[in-house]
Amino acid sequence: LLMEPLKPKNARYEFLAHRDSSGVPHVRASSWRHALYALGYLHAVDRPTQLYFARAVASGVASERIANKPELREMDLFLRRAGIHLNLAREAKLLPPGAQQQIEWYCRGVNDGMLESTSGWLGRSLPMWVTGFRPMPWDVESVMLIGNLLSFAGLAVGAQEAERQMLELIQLGIHDDRLRELFSPYLDGIDFEPLREINITRRLSDEALEVLADLPRLAGSNAWAVSPARSATGGALLASDPHLEVNRLPAIWYEAVLRWGDGAEHETHYAMGATLPGCPLMAVGRTRRLSWGVTYMHADTSDYFIEDCRPGGQTGWQYRRGEDQWCDFELRKETFKPKGEDPFELDVYENDLGTLTATPEQPGKYLSASWIGSQPGGGRAIATWLDVIAATSAQQAMDIVRDTPHPSLVWVFADSQGHIGSQASGWLPRRKPNNAGFVPLAAWDESNHWLGVVPSELLPRQYDPPIGFVASANEELYRTDGPPLHAFGLADYRKRRIVQRLTELPHATVKDMCDLQYDVVSLQADDLLPVLLAHVGDCPLKQRLEKWDRRYNLESTEATLFMHFYRHVLLEIFGHEEGIGWRRTFYLTTRLGFSRMVLTAADRALRRVTSSWWRQRDKGEMIRRAAERASAEPEQTWAEVNRFHFVNRFFGSSVTGRLLGIRATETVMPGNHATPFQGHLLQTATRESTFAPSYHFVTDMSTDAALTNLPGGPSENAFSKWYQSDIEHWMSGRYKTLGGAGEG
Repeated sequence: LLMEPLKPKNARYEFLAHRDSSGVPHVRASSWRHALYALGYLHAVDRPTQLYFARAVASGVASERIANKPELREMDLFLRRAGIHLNLAREAKLLPPGAQQQIEWYCRGVNDGMLESTSGWLGRSLPMWVTGFRPMPWDVESVMLIGNLLSFAGLAVGAQEAERQMLELIQLGIHDDRLRELFSPYLDGIDFEPLREINITRRLSDEALEVLADLPRLAGSNAWAVSPARSATGGALLASDPHLEVNRLPAIWYEAVLRWGDGAEHETHYAMGATLPGCPLMAVGRTRRLSWGVTYMHADTSDYFIEDCRPGGQTGWQYRRGEDQWCDFELRKETFKPKGEDPFELDVYENDLGTLTATPEQPGKYLSASWIGSQPGGGRAIATWLDVIAATSAQQAMDIVRDTPHPSLVWVFADSQGHIGSQASGWLPRRKPNNAGFVPLAAWDESNHWLGVVPSELLPRQYDPPIGFVASANEELYRTDGPPLHAFGLADYRKRRIVQRLTELPHATVKDMCDLQYDVVSLQADDLLPVLLAHVGDCPLKQRLEKWDRRYNLESTEATLFMHFYRHVLLEIFGHEEGIGWRRTFYLTTRLGFSRMVLTAADRALRRVTSSWWRQRDKGEMIRRAAERASAEPEQTWAEVNRFHFVNRFFGSSVTGRLLGIRATETVMPGNHATPFQGHLLQTATRESTFAPSYHFVTDMSTDAALTNLPGGPSENAFSKWYQSDIEHWMSGRYKTLGGAGEG
């Protein structure tokens, strides 16, 4: 590989660094601590704005320190109320001493690297200069805060939004029997009347949710490992691709190759993969002895409760316990100083159970939110990522991650000895029997309160399974003693397709792994088409969809036709005025307000023979009408439909960005939400957001290399040749090689 030397100007500790032909930094350091220092230094040099803006948002001061925009102000109010910025000093003190020292070395690197970043003629990065942002030193608490953001912004908020969506559907007045059937068995035995009395605050705006999507987080993902018995090379194989928003540059992940040790008497160590600016963690990666990937474990770590509130007491508001015991809320005052405006205060009411989602205005029932990650000890999660890098085997790594507090993940491992495994991790609330946490329960009934944390030995794990592979793709998982880990099960289309392909590969190669990461076969279409087409007479639509190979290739017109047909079926059946309603169904089932929860329920309902949804209306007739409407849609290839723009994360498509010459690049994307390459696009009238593989990583543990690509490049500087240096690889399905011990 061609290597371009990096010359750190302000490093207090010695390390060597070069960029390879894709701009990925390769570090050589004398020790692991110096390697962490180098990583922090390079994060500050290549991604200073991403690092510091993320901390400002997580701290709830974005409208004060970045810009007083409505969406940033809304996010400040939301995150300050949630309190992920609280108790950071407490959590830092609870860190194991070794982990704290490693984080401190990383922070030294960030702060020294910022001296280099601020030594240019602007004095700061361009976005910092434009907004007047002045960075403050990076410290252990900053790392803990980014860790909280990683867990809360993507996972807990997603669960809360789904639960709020369910509450809105209940309050909408849909027939109880239809709603219970659609979401069966999750609403069995639930009394809807108390839920209809709750004062719901409005959901986060699309603009605020976009800010959230822009933050470092984990959401959908694929990961699998193949044992040597099924590998063509005789070594264990691992593939991992975390799915996030990909249409904003710089990319969320920062690739790095770290090497340490003198290499004379001792073996040189290395770690390579996707790091997260602001944290000394490698979300997906490998060392000489171990490789790992993660997927979001679709588990419920957050609950809403219903609090009965009245004015009174020493803090202004009280909550009820039992029939008539009234207790004072604790009052936390949060002060906001938005740019160009007078400061104001927000009253946040909380108790030992959770935090009210809004300040009450009159007596009544209000929602209270609880997140298990805020409990004491949650901060030690960052230590887990460091311990994984030091682990020497899959089994050791599985034992390390099993007790980590958050986020809730499924880890997939492969080691150099040929062992593979998967391990679920994360604190999960232990609830009373038959309570999945799907809808809010009455807080005044203390039997509804959490009973502690699910013991980690009940979390599912696999080690060297006889089938010869392990795979994870956000599917339903169950505790080893039976109950589900999720509040609401999602479709398993991606997981089933991955298992299908791995089963077909008795001697899998690295190329097979790469091809599977770009697979666009939809088992959703495979499941639903026989059901739907059975009601359609012989016509061009039926003939074309019967012959379709179920692939969401860019040139496919049948993929577009199926999506039109599917959407019209949902509108016909569920968009009736006595159902969810046309407008809301359109919102929930299209790119505007896409709801996996609703679509999963709808897919399951469509496969039923009898249903209350078509008891008074003929199912076949509705499907035939949908087919007619789909046939009338203009014919388009999937490339014409599934296209988006790469935009700058800090300037977007603003006038400032255009004046600076920062252009949006239009890109087409294969796949959809149900395919292994999850090429999912969300659009409103003015905005677009994507959900797709944010990093591809494939490795063979009999070698010291990995194959990777990502939608972006190492640098956040829009005028750098390393700004989008890997996009061409990502778009074309080509991989670059990250070398191991022998390189550099």
